[in-house]
Amino acid sequence: MTVETVAPTDTKHLRPGSPSLSSSKEAGNVTIVAHEEDLDGDAGLHELGYKAELHRTRGFMDVFAMSITCLAVPYGYGTTLATGIYGGGPMTMVWGSLIVTILQWTIAFSLGELASRWPTSAGAYYWTFQLAPKRFRTVLSYINGWLLLTAVLLTTTSVAFGISQHIVATVNIVHPDWSPAQWVYILIAYALLALAAIPLLMNPRYLTFMEKTNVIVTWVYKFAHIIVLSARAKAGRRSAKYAFTHYEPQLSGWGDVWTFFIGFLPGAYANCAPGFVLAMTEEVHKPETNVPRAMAYSMMPASFVLAWAFILPLTFTMPSSEVLLEAPNGIVLPYAYKLIVGNDAGAILLMLGILYIGFNCLVGINTTASRQLWSFSRDHAVPGSAIWSRVTPSGNVPYAIALCLVVQCLLCLIDLGSTTAFNSFVSTAVNAFMAAYALPILLSLLEGRKSISSAPFTRRIVGLVCNWVVMIWAPLGLVIFSMPAVIPVTAQTMNYSSVVLGGFITIASVWYLVYARRVYKGPPASAELH
Repeated sequence: MTVETVAPTDTKHLRPGSPSLSSSKEAGNVTIVAHEEDLDGDAGLHELGYKAELHRTRGFMDVFAMSITCLAVPYGYGTTLATGIYGGGPMTMVWGSLIVTILQWTIAFSLGELASRWPTSAGAYYWTFQLAPKRFRTVLSYINGWLLLTAVLLTTTSVAFGISQHIVATVNIVHPDWSPAQWVYILIAYALLALAAIPLLMNPRYLTFMEKTNVIVTWVYKFAHIIVLSARAKAGRRSAKYAFTHYEPQLSGWGDVWTFFIGFLPGAYANCAPGFVLAMTEEVHKPETNVPRAMAYSMMPASFVLAWAFILPLTFTMPSSEVLLEAPNGIVLPYAYKLIVGNDAGAILLMLGILYIGFNCLVGINTTASRQLWSFSRDHAVPGSAIWSRVTPSGNVPYAIALCLVVQCLLCLIDLGSTTAFNSFVSTAVNAFMAAYALPILLSLLEGRKSISSAPFTRRIVGLVCNWVVMIWAPLGLVIFSMPAVIPVTAQTMNYSSVVLGGFITIASVWYLVYARRVYKGPPASAELH
């Protein structure tokens, strides 16, 4: 705690009514008693053109726990296990996860540098506005903001879909012949989305407790996953050579080389948005260092360790790929657990761990989605912005939370629970994040990284290398994740991500031309805007 005496006019940097702020008048001055982190964060935010409306309740460990919760690595790899098998099997699953984690870490580090320079919940669309040429900065910022909002809403919908499919598949462990109608999946997804919205309306400290608890449960689950699969291995044990090098390119039909890249999707989905926590920046103490560190460390080593802890026990004990692809309703993980563990109760217990991690992921990403929508609305970029940008005295954004829930429920209607919808949501979310993150990184490179040269988190050589890796990885990823996993292509195996993403961009563009260009002038410019 620090005590500072300042003139009354300086109190504009502080949030009135904040639980960490109190004042008393002494000799015409105002004595401020506050956490130094609150002063630093709010004063810096004011310099970026925003007033502090949310409460800073998160430190480094809180942001780190939220990042781990949102990434939900075991859930991400588990729900896309079929794609990993089509993408070549064990070798792609093991080495593809390492490659993709490193590539996504370069995005996390690059975003961290920008977040350190401009620590605001607006994130990438704010940075785009700061870095783009004056002639194009408003429209580029608008497009970037809609890409981010689209990505995070599609991610939450894909998580809800994935959990609903795996709830049904968990029942299939005991009743393998049950194949429910498509509306059953959508009702389960609706229930999950509604339940996930409830914690968001509570005290923010309850969310941080949930996230820290989830991190503990995730690691406990990982140990159980390793021990149970390794000890039981009822489908047989594989050699190290098989686990690390066995490659089956024939299942996808794409050939020896491209099949390996198709297998990148599970890793990309599990790490699709290393910047999930960026939308929480205005609720973090010392965001210029805590947010970048949390993003970087949650990717390497945390995400990588969690990935291999999930994948290796599977590749050492898994049945043949052909057997796994015969799973009821096409959902592989519960069927794999049943075959490897050898009894229904053990498989169900392992699935409960996955479902718990997935649900916490849904809560965490919904939190991010509501803050992203709130931030974009306060800059007048969303229809009805005056409503969705409202903040309660407790620092919550209930109207933005409600709109996110409505949009997610509407998105569920696209295909009523089919795997086509789920795969399209997954690929579109990954691609939208790729494009949204790559744009400000490209603009920073084009200006010679001058704006971030003095940022607290900047590392000149490492940052430059990471930036250039992103410039190669992002275009490649956009191509990879727009391709169907299997050929020949049918209506059920087609990847509709380009259609879905194009539809969202079209809607946003029409709205911009019809109305938004008259009210959206971009985020507020900082004093150092070129």
